[in-house]
Amino acid sequence: MIKLRFILMIVCTLVAVNIHTLLLHGQRIAANVSRDSIAARLRDLGRIHTPEGIEEVEQLDVNGSKQWISIRGLNRANPILLVLHGGPGSALMGMTWAFQKPWDDFFTVVNWDQRGVGKSFSASDSARLGTTLSPEQLARDAAVIVEHIRAKFGPRKIAVMGFSYGSSIGPRLVEMHPDWFSVYVGVGQMSNENNEKIIYDEVMKRARAKNNTTVIRQLDSIAPYPPTNRRPNYRELNMIRRYTALFDGNWYGKNNLNLYYALPAWGPDYSIEEASNVGPAMAWMGRHLVDGANGERPYIIEKFQIPVIILGGRYDLMTTYAGARAWFDKITAPKKEFITFERSAHFLMFEEPGRFLTTLVHTVLPLAGGQAIFEQR
Repeated sequence: MIKLRFILMIVCTLVAVNIHTLLLHGQRIAANVSRDSIAARLRDLGRIHTPEGIEEVEQLDVNGSKQWISIRGLNRANPILLVLHGGPGSALMGMTWAFQKPWDDFFTVVNWDQRGVGKSFSASDSARLGTTLSPEQLARDAAVIVEHIRAKFGPRKIAVMGFSYGSSIGPRLVEMHPDWFSVYVGVGQMSNENNEKIIYDEVMKRARAKNNTTVIRQLDSIAPYPPTNRRPNYRELNMIRRYTALFDGNWYGKNNLNLYYALPAWGPDYSIEEASNVGPAMAWMGRHLVDGANGERPYIIEKFQIPVIILGGRYDLMTTYAGARAWFDKITAPKKEFITFERSAHFLMFEEPGRFLTTLVHTVLPLAGGQAIFEQR
């Protein structure tokens, strides 16, 4: 009995020493990990290994500008899902590492950094491209991207997902070429409603419910909002959305978007220089599309020739849940469905990622043609 206790004591001591050694080793590694090392590990973690798969980043000539796309998926035969990022100008490619990997099992996912932003940003091009920015131009650019995809994979129908400002581009694209697409998916869907008034009234309501006198005073100071004699400018649009963050209106459970805008700096698809350009490029596009000579409020079509699936966060005050719901009730489509995410605001793929994935698989995938079957090897 004494020998057994002695042996157990020795074993426990050795285990404790080894654990302590591993912890010290882990601390030394953590202290010396660089940004490039983290990005390399995330790249390796996300690597596509299947022989049927695809993992590419391409630069294309698109209507007089250089633009980038990434293509990822475990099986090239799976339905293609084209993602149109929001903002305007808030490119997603640099942060797909944080949410997209499970999608790649079921779809061949194409992310596109739009004209002048994300990997497509070039300081030398900014002055030249600024005057070309308009909702119509972005839709025409998207059409070139789709033509390239169809040439690469064959003329099969594509599912298109518009996120935030991208949900104004997607319907225009579908209207231009309905025969190219199988289903339109809107996430944080824009609408033709007076969303700025919806935002102002709802933030005031939430501030009063929380007795937040500071926000109440700030909102009173900008009343009436939106201005009665003009459209809100880019600065005002951003200002009111900073208030929405305080009441779960942007990313549910977070009172700012600092984490969201930090994500590209860690990802493998952007260099640190490209990641540092995300903010300036987003502001550049926003000012041109909202304040510039070509600035206009996009009109979202209300008649579709393909199925429409809208995913809406109950708390969304960026593009507004109420506005998306009102627009959805007006539209006509061969099939339409509105799915509410009860504990999300605007960034559904981050806020409820599991439910987002199951919705893509159970609702969108069948409309897009279904998952391909791997050949036995």
